[in-house]
Amino acid sequence: MKLPALIAITDVARYGIQQTLARLGWLLARALPGSVMVQLRDRGLPGRERLALAQELRALTRRHEQCLCINDRLDLALVVESEAVHLGELSVSSADARALLGSRFIITEACHDPEQLTRASVANARLLSPVFSPRKGNPGLGFEALERARSLLVAHNPHQAVYALGGVDAAAAARCAQIGVGVAAIGAVFEEATEPSALLVALGIWR
Repeated sequence: MKLPALIAITDVARYGIQQTLARLGWLLARALPGSVMVQLRDRGLPGRERLALAQELRALTRRHEQCLCINDRLDLALVVESEAVHLGELSVSSADARALLGSRFIITEACHDPEQLTRASVANARLLSPVFSPRKGNPGLGFEALERARSLLVAHNPHQAVYALGGVDAAAAARCAQIGVGVAAIGAVFEEATEPSALLVALGIWR
């Protein structure tokens, strides 16, 4: 499966379920088919609520020919038949996930230091964060670190892609696209004050 240009990561604790679904519906309808992956994060949701949200996101992504990624929960990914899973740094290894899920799943992994990208991995992509702004008390790594990450992957894991997460806006997305890096976003998709269309245009995926 072709990797998407944009990963939209949910945060219903901050934006609420209704706003999340409304913003995603608008975004996915205007993006080129196959260009956006919705990642269900929201690890704090009770099991039934997370399953219900996963099912709504599954229906929404299918309606607009986009793909769905489930954070950490491999069982939930199998239940809702998502196309992808995302593994945090404390999750199972990408090799174990691949053994369970098989080759049809896209596997992405979290990364907070470009030097970690020299480690062997069977994941399809790494999400480097935070890149353009501080996140969870960690300073932004900067565009130079992203370029370093891209170079390290070419040298050590050339089959993998890298995505920038943290403070991505349209201008940052355009810079990422120029060097062949994908973007992952939360606020740029779900904040009421933002205009997601600018992100789609910058990535060249506006329908």
